[in-house]
Amino acid sequence: MSFSELFLLIVRWSHLVSATAWLGGSLFYLLVLCPALRRAPDAARTINEAVAAEFRVIVETCMFVLLATGVILTFNRLTPGVVGVPYAATLTVKIVLAIWMFVLARGRRRQTALMRMYKDEPTPMPNSRMHRAIQAVSGYNLVVVLGVIVFLLSDALKVLFESALDSQ
Repeated sequence: MSFSELFLLIVRWSHLVSATAWLGGSLFYLLVLCPALRRAPDAARTINEAVAAEFRVIVETCMFVLLATGVILTFNRLTPGVVGVPYAATLTVKIVLAIWMFVLARGRRRQTALMRMYKDEPTPMPNSRMHRAIQAVSGYNLVVVLGVIVFLLSDALKVLFESALDSQ
């Protein structure tokens, strides 16, 4: 194995581990921790703030690693000139969705800091079906949905790249 192959292996592994840590942690937060905290409202706020602070560090590290390794992997796949339009289009959609995830995650962090500054009584939210549906596909839930789609697009890119190599 050459040095460049070893380097790309480490880059791919770092990219995958970072994406998995962020998405897996987010899924755990939404599907396990949040429901558990709703059942224990006395300690929920304190625990949620502590978990959010710790997870924020992981998310920021993952975002940095994903950006750095993503740039390297993009150049690695595009420079040989093997891939076609379907690959480029899928990659573009993946990059746009990933950037959207990063913006949402950073915006959520700022929103949380801003909310801490104005710690008044929370305003009651409407409990309509429409409000619950909007809430289900917004905020950090949307980050998780986008993350799952980006993972799917990653697999699609692998299949498209292998198809392009086979057709050569």
